[in-house]
Amino acid sequence: MAAAERHVLGLSGGRDSAALAVHMRQYHPEIDIEYFFTDTGKELPEVYEFLGRLEGVLGKPIKRLNPDRDFDFWLKQYNSFLPSAQTRWCTRQLKLRPFEQWIRPMLEGGTTVYSYVAIRSDEEYREGYSSKHDNLIVKLPFKEAGIDKAGVLEILAKTMVFNF
Repeated sequence: MAAAERHVLGLSGGRDSAALAVHMRQYHPEIDIEYFFTDTGKELPEVYEFLGRLEGVLGKPIKRLNPDRDFDFWLKQYNSFLPSAQTRWCTRQLKLRPFEQWIRPMLEGGTTVYSYVAIRSDEEYREGYSSKHDNLIVKLPFKEAGIDKAGVLEILAKTMVFNF
């Protein structure tokens, strides 16, 4: 019997992750990808509208992961110190933590989880999520395919997901 596998792709509400979802659907339709979005509790209405349009393009629902504590809770914990590229507490607490909580039972059950991350080929400075579990395999399809910012914009323009 083959070992269980799951494929997941996190959507941020931004261009790169949306383009990666479209790219994977277009070039790897054989992979049954589960799409997810981690809600900070401070998203603009336009983000939810965009996710709805993207669900239509993908033909699949986008699972909403809600952190157990919202942005305001963590802002208090960090003494009203706003997140920044250096501290990244928002990413850690409101994005990565819910993701890890969601996939933990899968990993502990022996499932191999492939996580597709939208880091472009022109983002040498970005490393992405570092897996702490042997069964979690992080894939960077844009880096592997040489897709840069212009390539992302081209993918989105073809699908008309974004209004430029």
